[in-house]
Amino acid sequence: MIDPASVDLAQFLTSWYGPPDASSSRLSGPHAWLPEPLKDWHELASQWTRPLTTLRRMRAPKEIAIEDGKAIFMTDAGDEVWAFDPGSPTDVYEGQLYEEWGKCAESLPEFLIHNALNEAAHNATSRRVCDEVKEELLSEILAPMTEVSFRGWRVPRAGHRVFMGDSLIADVGPALQDHAPWGLRSGYVQIQIGSKEPAAMTYLDKISNLDWLKSGRIE
Repeated sequence: MIDPASVDLAQFLTSWYGPPDASSSRLSGPHAWLPEPLKDWHELASQWTRPLTTLRRMRAPKEIAIEDGKAIFMTDAGDEVWAFDPGSPTDVYEGQLYEEWGKCAESLPEFLIHNALNEAAHNATSRRVCDEVKEELLSEILAPMTEVSFRGWRVPRAGHRVFMGDSLIADVGPALQDHAPWGLRSGYVQIQIGSKEPAAMTYLDKISNLDWLKSGRIE
């Protein structure tokens, strides 16, 4: 297992997206109340002109405000939201709009690293996706990678895990049935694998009984 605390986020982002191409936007004054890990993330992410989050949206610091005791800092395309409690700013809360909050198992520093790695798997130069992977194939698929010991999110669906190697990142989660009521499909998972080096993905083509959806550059 890889300890999330051992991941140097600045180093990772540079290796994955290339060197920074913009000056850091320092946060102070009206943003001083934000938790330090969140300020650090925004200052770090501001050094790249390309967006580092596309699955979800990190609210700009000026958009973060306290509502009903929580400050929402991230949303997704649906109703899922993530917030911190100003009274305990390293605690993360997850849920859906207009519903009860649940406390995330991850602290804010771990959560932000988790989100960055998860986004990287989806924003990679080359990507492979399969919604129906037999669990018995996982060891072969994930052989070049090691699991990161994130404590996990409940929203949008519990059970996702992140694996990473020198040039690969995988997001592995429960597979869903293809019919109502859209429950979990026993014995299967869905996988999103991203790589900064397309050639690192070719070993996947040697694994039989998989129908990958490919995107990005394939070498």
